[in-house]
Amino acid sequence: MNTTRRHFIRTSSTLLALPWLETFAKESTPVPPKRIINVCTNFGLYAPSFFPKQAGRDYEPSEYLAILGDLRERFTVFSGISHPDIGGDHASESSFLTSAKRPTQPGFRNTVSMDYLAAQQVAGATRFPLLTLSTLEGSPLSYTATGAAIPSMSTPSQIYAKMFLAGSKADVEKELARLRRGHSMLDRMKERLGDLSRSLSRHDQQQVADYAEAVRALEVQLVSEEQWVNRPKPTVSDPAPNENYPSPFAARSDSIGRAKVLFSLAKLAVQTDSTRVVSIFIRGMDDKPPIEGVTEGHHAISHHGQNPQKIEQLKSIERIKMAAFREMLASLRDTPEGGGTLLDNTQVLIGSNLGDASGHGTTNLPILLAGGGWRHGGHIAGDVKNNTPLAKLYVSMLQRFGVQTGAFGSGQGTLTELS
Repeated sequence: MNTTRRHFIRTSSTLLALPWLETFAKESTPVPPKRIINVCTNFGLYAPSFFPKQAGRDYEPSEYLAILGDLRERFTVFSGISHPDIGGDHASESSFLTSAKRPTQPGFRNTVSMDYLAAQQVAGATRFPLLTLSTLEGSPLSYTATGAAIPSMSTPSQIYAKMFLAGSKADVEKELARLRRGHSMLDRMKERLGDLSRSLSRHDQQQVADYAEAVRALEVQLVSEEQWVNRPKPTVSDPAPNENYPSPFAARSDSIGRAKVLFSLAKLAVQTDSTRVVSIFIRGMDDKPPIEGVTEGHHAISHHGQNPQKIEQLKSIERIKMAAFREMLASLRDTPEGGGTLLDNTQVLIGSNLGDASGHGTTNLPILLAGGGWRHGGHIAGDVKNNTPLAKLYVSMLQRFGVQTGAFGSGQGTLTELS
């Protein structure tokens, strides 16, 4: 039968969330698209239970890495790696994907995040260039080229609806009108900016030029959004999540349960090619998590001060968290795509902005990279006193994704040990 993906979709009574199919490769692209999923857990991971003691491919798995045992050949673990000159405190979370220095200093201005830069590489190819998700509302991980924070989404039902639920005809017209109003506003702003700049100093003219560049980027985004408004959304068999009990989103304390819901949504997003870049923020909290044997709030336990009882409770939380990571990676691994799996085509970065949560230390970060077609299975050990810049790993990831760059943030060149 002579058929194409376009013909199949046009004649199907129900649009399914089709995976990448090699039958249609000649019509579109010869290989499945590349993706990136970033995960940051901002209370760190207890170092003695995370890092292996040996470097190389023959390392003995640590307590936490043993939980990922059947995925060993699908990930690389890093030690002795961090962003230089970040400083302590939880403010370091804002620099996790940017490597911008000294976020606690007055007048700090962030820089572009790795996920945003990757999303710009494929802007227009998917309905959502970038999905930024969080277990709680609040500080984001993602930042634009001008250092502006990109708000994250933290309500599963809204995330699901945005990706998969079609609106009514009136909803579509309302969305188109919103986009067109945006165009009109941008047109007026460009005229006013041009008039204004002629009367400004050279320094202020540069400020206006930078602002105009941001306006132009927004205009491109609006055009892309308008092109997608009338296109049908994919339909998936997975039921829509909600925030009602027993959902973990019914109470604030179950951050790991919330993360698992977001992991599932992220997998659906990349599988249906709704986006190719996702960042997920697992935000710690002061509340006591619903885990047997844990008697204090997560934040208080993370500041364990080497107290054995607190460390055991912290490890109870983090073992469950590592199991959630394993479940996400296994789901990607077990989803066939092309001649491989969804994990083969998706780089998954898992880590934290804190290496020592007890003392707010921002060196020796727990970092793990899975999937993406890399040759995995080893422990790349850096110098624990003179850390490798984490942004060098970001350069490697960006290049694998297709971004032509030799530097990002504090990283010059790639991690040559990663192949």
